[in-house]
Amino acid sequence: MSNTSSPAPVPPVLTKQALFVPLATVLGAASAWYALVAEGHRDDQAVPCKAMRAPVATTEYVAAWAGLALGVTAVVVCVVAALGMRRRCAVPLASTKPGLFAYVGVWLNLAAVPFELLTLLLAHRPAGIWPGGDCG
Repeated sequence: MSNTSSPAPVPPVLTKQALFVPLATVLGAASAWYALVAEGHRDDQAVPCKAMRAPVATTEYVAAWAGLALGVTAVVVCVVAALGMRRRCAVPLASTKPGLFAYVGVWLNLAAVPFELLTLLLAHRPAGIWPGGDCG
């Protein structure tokens, strides 16, 4: 008689958690990109030779914060899913297809989270002097 037992089936909750990771990664990067585009548009609307910028839209702040929040949430959910998978099913997260998607999402977050943080910092930067034109 063999002493090996097959791993327990993966609960749907862990599958949903694992599939949320790449979704949150993509949504976070898209949200941060939107905030960056909105910030660039705000700079385009600034008056030349003045030390003020166009007013900040609330959507820019919300998009910048949402991008970073989604990126960090993706990492946390991946860690929680990996621990739950190991505890409940006795298999590593990477041994399942949703788990592989989660790991790919987390690795993409190595580039996405710093981009999202930079976008958040740009949304909160102080006004600067317009860098071009004849201000004489």
